[in-house]
Amino acid sequence: MDDDSESAGSDEDGGEAEEAEKKPAKSKGPAPLTRAEKRAAARVAAAKSARRRRIGQAIAGTVIVLLAIGGAFAGVWYFGDRAEQQKTECKKPDQSAYPPLLGGFDKRLADEPKTEAGTEQSVGVRTVKTLIQGKCKTVKAGDTVVVNYVGLTYKDGKVFDSSWQHKQTFPVQVGMLEQGQQAQVIEGWDRGLVGLKVGSRVILDIPVKEAYNNADGYPKGDLRFYVDILDIQAADSSGGLQVPGN
Repeated sequence: MDDDSESAGSDEDGGEAEEAEKKPAKSKGPAPLTRAEKRAAARVAAAKSARRRRIGQAIAGTVIVLLAIGGAFAGVWYFGDRAEQQKTECKKPDQSAYPPLLGGFDKRLADEPKTEAGTEQSVGVRTVKTLIQGKCKTVKAGDTVVVNYVGLTYKDGKVFDSSWQHKQTFPVQVGMLEQGQQAQVIEGWDRGLVGLKVGSRVILDIPVKEAYNNADGYPKGDLRFYVDILDIQAADSSGGLQVPGN
């Protein structure tokens, strides 16, 4: 009977061992950090954070410097060159010369334009081609403008009149027909110069019906004018007109 008991005990022990082997072993997590390791990790994190702050501060500093430099240049331009330009732009110079050019005018207006005949068979309708765009006042109907001009016949380009030859600018009131009054010049001029800006140089092509209409003693056919708009005249205290530069 003892043998049977020992045998049974052995079987039970063997069964328990097998069951123990079948059970999976419990996984162990990472070992907790020691105080020294925690302090080392904190130092690394602080160093990374400080490095990021330094990089951010460096970038911000560079941006601020660039903005300051840009602002300085803008300030020099605006309060320096630009301010000086605004003082003289579209204003009469202290000394008169021919032609009398206002401040800021395109320097090409100081030279007589090179002219050429038209390229079409005839001028069907009045056209205005801008060669130099002015930046000053716009000519309105009733204004008296001061101009330089060269007049030529459209078809062959023959010059028949020029203010440059006389070295004398020409003042003329324009836009009179628009106001229901008698025009002081040919219709092509009276209507064609309104709306242009002072400081402009244009080619004004005029059909015969808006020119001299083939009248005796005047240029025949379609005409072409090179016109520089130099100023708009102002009335003085006596009611007379002042010609710029004179």
